[in-house]
Amino acid sequence: MNIIISHTSEKPMYEQIEEGIRKAILEGEFRSGDMLPSVRQLAKDLNVSAITTKRAYIDLEHEGFVYTVSGKGTFVRLDKLSELQDSRTKELLDKLSESAEECLRAGIEKETVISAVEKIYSEN
Repeated sequence: MNIIISHTSEKPMYEQIEEGIRKAILEGEFRSGDMLPSVRQLAKDLNVSAITTKRAYIDLEHEGFVYTVSGKGTFVRLDKLSELQDSRTKELLDKLSESAEECLRAGIEKETVISAVEKIYSEN
């Protein structure tokens, strides 16, 4: 798992950690039941406080990506992966819809918006 933290980003560090772990899970780097690094180890590896890492783990647990066993560690949970992916897809499409509506209100041509989206997809 390769998480990169930007100390100059406007996004809080715990959110950057969450995104990195979430991405690794969704991209199949983990199997169900795989143990994540301990809070202290990940904090040390990323050069952040243990509190920051703990916050990320707690948020991921609330989202259903991981579960914690006291005294044992934090583990990946994939039994709800399909549900989580569907939820994330809906969330992103809702954001895209809001952005498209803003573009429409701003008078931006549909072709310009489609071209911008196609450019993003072709670059990645």
